[in-house]
Amino acid sequence: MVALACADHAGFHISTAEAPPEGAATHVFYTVDTVRRFHREHPDDQLFFILGADQFLEIPTWKNYEALLDSCDFIIASRPGFRLDALRLVIPPERLGRTPSSDPNKIVLRKSVIHLLTTVASHISSTEIRHRLERKQTIHGLVPARVEEYILEQALYR
Repeated sequence: MVALACADHAGFHISTAEAPPEGAATHVFYTVDTVRRFHREHPDDQLFFILGADQFLEIPTWKNYEALLDSCDFIIASRPGFRLDALRLVIPPERLGRTPSSDPNKIVLRKSVIHLLTTVASHISSTEIRHRLERKQTIHGLVPARVEEYILEQALYR
């Protein structure tokens, strides 16, 4: 679906790092393992993990999430009315840096930084799209047309 969403954007290049191995029907990938892999393959690069605020609030349920918080910087896409303080509630206190940031949209951790991206605040989230599909509601205009077509053809999230 990422490839379909990026198909019309020449500047975007998708990664197949989490594509199932050849011939495998399914495979589970954990974000912390993918980030570790990228660090091994690109040791001089700074890594940023971009996700929505709603998903970041679920990060304590992720595999080895404390190690993940230490392993890359985060860019969190805000939602309307969302406050940075909500993110602090899911961060273990021992992961917080000693010196708070003077930037109100930044949380400094021991080994990384969380940046709240407020310029793209949107009510649309992957969670909302899945819920709409489960309730047999339209997602037209919420995702690129090619992605909508694929989701409907494959009957995903139903």
